[in-house]
Amino acid sequence: MNEQANEKAMAMTLVHSFPGAEQSTIAEVGGKALSLIRMSQAGMPVPPGIVLSTSFFQPWFIEIQASPTWLALTTSEREEWHKLCAEVKDLVADLPLTEDQRKALGSARDSLATLGDDIVLAVRSSSPEEDLASASFAGGYETVLGVRPDALEEAVRRCFASSLDERVLIYKHEQGFDVFTPRIAVVIQQQIDSEVAGVGFSLNPLTNDYDEAVIDANWGQGESVVAGLASPDHYVVDKVTRKILEKTLGAKQVSIWLATDGGTEEREDPRSNEFTLGDPQLLELIDAMCRIEALYDKPMDIEWAYAKDRLYILQARPITAFFPLAPEMRTQPGERRRLYMDGALSDGMTINAPISPMGEAWMDDLMRAIAELYVGESEFETTPESGLMFNAGCRPYLNLSEALCITTPKQLASNVSSLNALMAEILTSIDRKRYRAAEKPTYLRFWLVRWLPKMLWRMRTFLWTSLKGILWPEATYQAYKQRVEVWEAEIAQIDYGLPLKEFRARYLPSVIPMFSEVTLPALVSFWVGGLSAVDRVFKRAPEDVKVQAQKLQRGFTNNVVVEMGIALYRLATLLERSDFEDLDQLKARIESRQMPTEFLDAWDAFMQRHGCRGPLEMDLASPRYADDPALALRQMSFMSVDDANFDPEAAHKHNVAERRNAYAELMASSGWWRRRRLRRIHRIIELFAGTRDTPKHHMVIVNHATRKRLLIEGEKLVEDGRLDAAEHVFDLTYDDLDKAAEDPTLDLRQLREERTRFLKVLKTQVREFPQVIDSRGRILRPPPRKEKPGELSGMAVSPGVVSGPVKVLHDPHEKPVNKGDVLVAYTTDPGWTPLFANASAVVLEVGGILQHGAVVAREYGKPCVAGIDGLMTKLADGQMVEVDGTAGVVRTQPSAQPAPSEARHPVD
Repeated sequence: MNEQANEKAMAMTLVHSFPGAEQSTIAEVGGKALSLIRMSQAGMPVPPGIVLSTSFFQPWFIEIQASPTWLALTTSEREEWHKLCAEVKDLVADLPLTEDQRKALGSARDSLATLGDDIVLAVRSSSPEEDLASASFAGGYETVLGVRPDALEEAVRRCFASSLDERVLIYKHEQGFDVFTPRIAVVIQQQIDSEVAGVGFSLNPLTNDYDEAVIDANWGQGESVVAGLASPDHYVVDKVTRKILEKTLGAKQVSIWLATDGGTEEREDPRSNEFTLGDPQLLELIDAMCRIEALYDKPMDIEWAYAKDRLYILQARPITAFFPLAPEMRTQPGERRRLYMDGALSDGMTINAPISPMGEAWMDDLMRAIAELYVGESEFETTPESGLMFNAGCRPYLNLSEALCITTPKQLASNVSSLNALMAEILTSIDRKRYRAAEKPTYLRFWLVRWLPKMLWRMRTFLWTSLKGILWPEATYQAYKQRVEVWEAEIAQIDYGLPLKEFRARYLPSVIPMFSEVTLPALVSFWVGGLSAVDRVFKRAPEDVKVQAQKLQRGFTNNVVVEMGIALYRLATLLERSDFEDLDQLKARIESRQMPTEFLDAWDAFMQRHGCRGPLEMDLASPRYADDPALALRQMSFMSVDDANFDPEAAHKHNVAERRNAYAELMASSGWWRRRRLRRIHRIIELFAGTRDTPKHHMVIVNHATRKRLLIEGEKLVEDGRLDAAEHVFDLTYDDLDKAAEDPTLDLRQLREERTRFLKVLKTQVREFPQVIDSRGRILRPPPRKEKPGELSGMAVSPGVVSGPVKVLHDPHEKPVNKGDVLVAYTTDPGWTPLFANASAVVLEVGGILQHGAVVAREYGKPCVAGIDGLMTKLADGQMVEVDGTAGVVRTQPSAQPAPSEARHPVD
């Protein structure tokens, strides 16, 4: 009796049934099966079935992992995975069933037999790493449809073998999973002989709108929709009002049906000109999708089927390819929506990554300091509900709904057009009536009377200094230079021994007057009296004269960011290529001063001037060159110092000379009145063009000093046993540190986990942050452009025409830019500058004529096109393109086939 009970218990650990009351874990049954069990327990119409647990397959994995073929796979390069994975999968057919496996499989057959003699089964893989919120593996693992009970074992082996497929290993590697510890469970479920089936998304994947559901449907089995074998009927429904927004008849070229002798068969259905779903079915399906979304509290990807007018839910997994909006930024379904613009994509920041909690806290300090400078103590709010500017969801945002109470979309667009062409197009197309706040906020009522006079008075120094730079450029520049030198000398003597509160109160406010009274006015003088004045003076000139005048708008001296890239290139020329073979060793040699004197002198000068800079530099959590010299060394290692065509210093000097020559020629060919104006314009350019990046440089100096001071605080917390690493201090806020000082029992580790929960979601799920998004997740995009076939149109921001292979980078650490590559990026900040040296051209999704990437591209003589919507999905590594930076066009050629090691597979 005990022996029979033990055998039954063993079978139960290897087999899980649904529907049923037993509790299962993802480790036992995998993501797909756990979802089916959870939905069936919640009363959803899920076809019954059983799950062969991960324990069932453990003996097979043990035998596989003992084979020489597996050992070869685990020690191979990714290029070899395709061949070796196929060889490992070939072993599966001969794996013997253990006695426990036979009993468990027999128990499963007996359970399924109760569903009917003519039962047909769907057999699907279910990995513990599959169908998670952070990774879906859709299309990676195996599904076998139309399985008869006598063919069950073969179908189970096929699903097991798919866990060893090259596609699965590559996806696991990209998602950070353990590649060589495979686990799998298998779902064996009643197959529904459906008349109509398909997929549904509980948010609109095209617009990211949380309140819209999308459904694709075809006759027969849903496999034709999932596999993309036919153009399905397409429906978009408003989940709040239950209104059908779109109803598109698909061609439905082919459909898949269960075959009478097992398996499936393709057919051409004569009803291809009919809609598959009636409105009642559509709304019933929407209701079910809303229930499932509520059950999981996240957007869901659902597979469904109708058989004999009854709805069945076949699968549900979290959608991974969408932009998650922070809860505090959302309005309730049906409420009036708010509209937000991402401030981190503005030219002063250009961060396409989630910002740390402490980084947000520092930006909040900065935002308040600037607001107080211009309007004094005020009742301005900094929350999504009632603030014009706020930090939330690991980003700074502008509340456009409130801004639209005092301005128009076109006015907003005109303010950003030179910095972000795509943003300007989006803002121009905003529906002001839909998104303007229903009531003007209190602080904006009578703003012309309440705030404008005060702002103008407080801005008097800024306005007067900007004007002086245009009227008396020489004297103004000398005063500017003196103030900058004094401030930079003072800020170099930072007292890191000050208490944190005092440190914050002293150093951040010190940069605000410099920004308002010195560096920003100099930039305005350059922009109004120099760069824009060129366009005004030559507006009606002949085309050849305009071309010559455009040369006055590049070749600028004393730009700190341009100089940084050149300095890094110079450092690279002082080393041998062999020095870069071991960057850790090179770093150690530099730190121990075991390098030539000439290099060390140049290195010290670079760190003194540019050590505060680095990729993603406006976030306190981001290491800088001075913090981690390996950042600079890695960028140097990619530079082609043996080719004069890729020397940024030579290209920059050429542009400077070309500008001065163009000035001389224009002066010689112009009349007295134009010469008089041109003389002043060019002098302003000579004096003030280099100030373009100085305001941000000063912000970064203070930002880096604050980072260093916080690391001291973090080290103390590590010593006290309250944090595990000093860098973890950036996962907290200033308020958290104040509370920690008052309460020694405060659990900072737990608080850190809470603070970074949403940040981790963003890091896993988001590659490009949307520029404009509303409070129900809808991402606004610019109107479609009219483009010729094979062309992508954007803004011309740096002239020249060049061809080369594409290199797509989502961050500056992702991969090297080789000599001649066309660098393609969403946006860039100064930390990307060294990557420009090897590039033959630069193409950006976010950017404009004055954005960082455009400025550096012009100074380094690289053709550049910016403002191409959806750029990051339109070009692929290795694809040959021609970049026409003069016309603002990228001409494409068919994508190159990616190497096996770089192949990417769809996950949604």
